[in-house]
Amino acid sequence: MTETLERPLYRKVQDELVSAILRGTMPAGSRLPSLRKLARDLGVSRITVEAAYEALEAQGLIEARARSGTYVTGHGVQESPPSSARAAPLAWESRIAPGAHPARERMLGQVFRGTLAEDAVPFAWGAGDPALFPVDEFRVIINRILRRARGTALGPEETQGNAELRAAFAAYLRKLDLPVSAEGVMVTSGSQQAIDLVIGALVRPGERVAVEDPTWPGALAALESAGIEVTGIPVDAHGMRLDALEEALERGGVRLIYTVPTYQNPTGAVMPTSRRRELVRLARRHGVPILEDDALREVRFGAALPPPLAALDTSGNVICVGSFSKSVLPAARLGYLVAPPKLLAWAVARKRSRDLFCSPVMQLAMAAYLESGEAVRHWKRVSRVYAERQRVMADALQRHFPPEAKWQRTPGGPVMWVRLPERLSVRALFEAALAAGVTFAPGEAFFAQPADQPWIRLNFAAIDAPRIEAGIEKLGALLRAAPTKESTT
Repeated sequence: MTETLERPLYRKVQDELVSAILRGTMPAGSRLPSLRKLARDLGVSRITVEAAYEALEAQGLIEARARSGTYVTGHGVQESPPSSARAAPLAWESRIAPGAHPARERMLGQVFRGTLAEDAVPFAWGAGDPALFPVDEFRVIINRILRRARGTALGPEETQGNAELRAAFAAYLRKLDLPVSAEGVMVTSGSQQAIDLVIGALVRPGERVAVEDPTWPGALAALESAGIEVTGIPVDAHGMRLDALEEALERGGVRLIYTVPTYQNPTGAVMPTSRRRELVRLARRHGVPILEDDALREVRFGAALPPPLAALDTSGNVICVGSFSKSVLPAARLGYLVAPPKLLAWAVARKRSRDLFCSPVMQLAMAAYLESGEAVRHWKRVSRVYAERQRVMADALQRHFPPEAKWQRTPGGPVMWVRLPERLSVRALFEAALAAGVTFAPGEAFFAQPADQPWIRLNFAAIDAPRIEAGIEKLGALLRAAPTKESTT
């Protein structure tokens, strides 16, 4: 089977199975092969087969029976022909707005599916270890809230956010030297929603935004979906290169600068204070606002961090977004936006039209957790664990990866950015790794213009040391057998 960008691989598997059912090759009552066996027979990943089985089950064509297997039901065959045999697209489908880059979406979709598979080695994940999440602490807090709230914690809530949580966020930010009050903070559904709100307020379709190249795919997806032109600014060991940014600003037309100056995603670079000051001055001189994404600050390995850009700005030109999804609890989906009053009011109105408010229960729970001081202890604990896992990964890379591969140990964050030999096809490696039960984030997902880039992003934080060693050894073996770019064209 060969993959195309337009059509996910699992859909091909799904169509072949539907065709077998229609032909009578797999009659009602037939037991389907196990995920592992069919993946091996077809030469695809277990994750791909699992996705195909889920789609067929949703159509009513198959059913999973506990401790028995998966069987053909015989239902819905006439109503569910193979996707390749479906009618032509509806006329209005041509008016659907352009979305994010299909190559990036396909890869990220596989990335997150792979993360959830029990037998996968999820180097693709961008956050910490679920086993270390403060689940018990949140369970106690939430139970207490529900007992005492008598229903009020179940909603509704202010769109700007629960007052207690906004006060807790403001107190946290003041420790970073941001002079902000609860009235100047908005609670969002993670930093992703905050990014989307700022883009919607400040940039129109066809206008340009300068971003680090590479950068966080979520920001790229938000920009592309809004029809905005992305101008990639190269990065070095200290973050966004200001000489390249200045050239872009001199050409004119840039409406916003998006940057992750602390543990830049995916490179892990930390922008030093001197460059931060110069970035703030440069943006102010050209009248272009900065959107600072500060979502990973608390996972650090001992080194002191420079202050946020927003703490170095006295003019209100830096808009700050952040999140506690990665450093505390991903399921909470709680972030913040700090912006001038007019922009904040616009964002509140837009959020009200989108999803009204974030979960009142989770907001109250996060406020109590931050106020208790448990968050600080949690950050110290996981930082020690992740620092050791980073060392384990670096040692494993040294043993199992080719000598030409390059990487750096960063002073914090959950991931490592690895450059592979230029001749190798990371796209081919990605598919081979999926089939072998190992996921990673391909480098091209992080660039403004996706191509077969010689980079991969590996998460060390979410996996214990033995699995890191085993996963890197498996990737190393796949690298030795990986096809070159020339052989895949």
